[in-house]
Amino acid sequence: MIPFPPGGPTDITIRLLAQKLSERWSQPLVPEYRPGANTIIGTEAVVKSAADGHTLLFTVDSTVTTNPSLYAKLSYDPMRDLAPVTLVAWTPLAIVVKADTGPKNLAELIQFARANPGKVNFSAGSITSRLTGELFKRQLGLDVVLIPYAGARAVEGLLSGDINFLIAAASTVLPFIKSGRFRALAATGGQPIRSMPGVPTVAEAARLPDFDSAVWIGLFAPARTPTEIVAQLHRDIVQVIALPEVRERLESIGVEPETKSPAEFSAFIRKETAFWSQLIRQSGFRVE
Repeated sequence: MIPFPPGGPTDITIRLLAQKLSERWSQPLVPEYRPGANTIIGTEAVVKSAADGHTLLFTVDSTVTTNPSLYAKLSYDPMRDLAPVTLVAWTPLAIVVKADTGPKNLAELIQFARANPGKVNFSAGSITSRLTGELFKRQLGLDVVLIPYAGARAVEGLLSGDINFLIAAASTVLPFIKSGRFRALAATGGQPIRSMPGVPTVAEAARLPDFDSAVWIGLFAPARTPTEIVAQLHRDIVQVIALPEVRERLESIGVEPETKSPAEFSAFIRKETAFWSQLIRQSGFRVE
């Protein structure tokens, strides 16, 4: 189950893994799309499915880490109703500007924002990228305005000059960087982006040592799925992700594969949820 529409690097990642798992299992693993309500509709379908390993959820971080804080009437509790199988990959985020008119580096962008409080705007298409923008402006004390374009329209906003900078997945903006239309100023995660050599992290460029935010993709099963099935799913996905052709394909589109054990993944989700829920409470962030 995929709780968002087809298309884009995350979908490519999931389809590639589904293909390889189908080959390994000698049976088809068919992606079913149930988009809507910020991944809630598709997630609810998995939560209500039989816990037999035949219905799985491939989704992004916000499904389990931020939706519980953003939706008061959420019908499921991610940690109660889903069984984490493994982290699959990271989709790193980058701060980008127009190459011809934008700042040359992150320091220039910060300086410009401080000189023009309330007049600098940015966009971000996903929940995590928008929260990354909130974290960025709060930690630096900047008065910048979020323009909440949906999905790919955020890129259009930067292309048209309607916004000053964009926070988006590296996989989304990489083609525009390669064509010379965008310039990457910084990676928002804790590590540089492999597909953007020479681009510093926000932690380095803005001297914010703890700044670390990126989108991730994970695999989940319904709660009460037998531990032996979860363990087998984990082993199979780890082996698939280790295949050179899989890693090469993912890295070519700006996606960085990484796995965790079910226990590690559960602990990681709890830590992420605590971090983002605190920021949401403190900032008053709401879904537009």
